[in-house]
Amino acid sequence: MDKRYIGILVNDSWYRRIPSGRTYHESLPCYEKAGKLHGVTPCFFRLKDIKPGQPFVHAYVKSEIGYKRCLIPVPSVIHNRTLYTNKQPKAAIRRLAEDGKRIFNEWNRYGKGYIHERLMEEPSLRPHLPVTRPATPAAIRDMMGDYSKLILKPNSSSIGLGIMKLEEAANGVWLLHGAAKNGRKIAFRPPDIPAIVRRKLRSRPYLVQQLLPLATYCGRPFDLRVSVQRNETGDWQVTGIAAKVAKPGAFRTNVAQGGVVYSLDKVLGPYPELNPEQVRAAIGDFSLRVACQLSRHLPRLADIGLDVGLTEHGFPMFIECNGRDLRYSFQQGNMLDAFQQIYSNPVGFAKYLLESGDR
Repeated sequence: MDKRYIGILVNDSWYRRIPSGRTYHESLPCYEKAGKLHGVTPCFFRLKDIKPGQPFVHAYVKSEIGYKRCLIPVPSVIHNRTLYTNKQPKAAIRRLAEDGKRIFNEWNRYGKGYIHERLMEEPSLRPHLPVTRPATPAAIRDMMGDYSKLILKPNSSSIGLGIMKLEEAANGVWLLHGAAKNGRKIAFRPPDIPAIVRRKLRSRPYLVQQLLPLATYCGRPFDLRVSVQRNETGDWQVTGIAAKVAKPGAFRTNVAQGGVVYSLDKVLGPYPELNPEQVRAAIGDFSLRVACQLSRHLPRLADIGLDVGLTEHGFPMFIECNGRDLRYSFQQGNMLDAFQQIYSNPVGFAKYLLESGDR
């Protein structure tokens, strides 16, 4: 088999844009630079293009005149960059793995509750985890008795969609943020739960969490996107840390919800008592322990983006794990070396799998 090729498994919408080069959150030039660095050739195809047992696949490969759809030997190592929500693609990817293809990040969508449970199994990580329960009206009322601020988040969602905040105000009144489309806050008194919350809980599984006491920058909450990847030696490394700061008046830090990206040093500026290098080391140590713990349970995990909060004392707190890091935080924060490295590491890990035969 021709080992020059490293497969990149992509969604239909991404695949259609390859000839034009306008692939939004994925950088084709970064893939090509990573391929040259590691002496391999990235090729791009969809799940429906490949079947167990077939020796060849139609894939896009860079040529002198742009990307050309070619018939090439099926790569034996594949990086999964797809995001599916149903069981049929999961079964198809599993069949390819059983056929001998080494697919890393085999599945990219895990419920937030499942991830929380796996991390809770490691005692050293528990102090970094917010109190979390499946969201029911009864669970929300119980948590309101213990905490003055709560977060409600869908068990499976991305880019901050569906997240709501509950906050105790005055005289027994609570405020609901993020539920109304017009952005207004909804006031209510326990034990009542707003009707819009009850409707959302019926429509899909939610979690209720203690709102983490996050540090702020210019009065706005921030958290960190931490890229954690396996590299060309097969080892885990922290590739980059980007701070996402909520827009004024907002509680969600997601870039897709108006958040702004800064460097870690910049957001730590208002905290002169914190040593940036010590904070960076604490974030890195914590993030590597999270990756190692999750890799014990998730098939061939190799490339994740963690959302990590910081307290005012510089203590890392887990928010969530993204199985398919969209990577654009580093690009928007002008962290271009880290942005390139985020592409280079998975390609390097794929070469490691080719050469080592590690399964």
